[in-house]
Amino acid sequence: MTDYPEIPEEIKEMMLEGTLSDEIFLDKEGRWFHNGQPFLNEKIIDFFNKSINVTADGQYVIHYSNFTYPIRVEDTPLFVTGVRFEGFGSFERIFINLSDGECEELNINTLYYGDNNALYCRVKNGKMPARFMRSPSFYILERLEEEQDGSYSLRLCGQKVELKKGDKYEKTF
Repeated sequence: MTDYPEIPEEIKEMMLEGTLSDEIFLDKEGRWFHNGQPFLNEKIIDFFNKSINVTADGQYVIHYSNFTYPIRVEDTPLFVTGVRFEGFGSFERIFINLSDGECEELNINTLYYGDNNALYCRVKNGKMPARFMRSPSFYILERLEEEQDGSYSLRLCGQKVELKKGDKYEKTF
């Protein structure tokens, strides 16, 4: 996912004119909808999760081969569905499972929390935000420490990482 797909010109025109009639929507819980109706077919849901990308100007899309279609995302395009710790102290590494089926090492310097107090990080080399689902966030937040000034930090990978409020659209590192 290093290059940025582009939305075809005819779809861009329909978006500008307001005549794009098919809306694909990803809600804050990771559920997919088409024109307000939930997708129920697990193979389609899996395909959509694996096909999420972002254009150079920040529009989330379903991108597969030569097909690129804009989607509306309520919170984040990806979700952390699992966490695995390996090693300890400065040798510790944290791996996260993502809703697109990929596993990657967590960059602990990209962790932040949002207005909803949910835990987030940047994934895909900082390209996109991901929200931790409830259960995986508990594994990380077990390491939460309150500082004397009322701020919070996490003790991860042998480091003390300040946990700051962030914006899911900005790079936090």
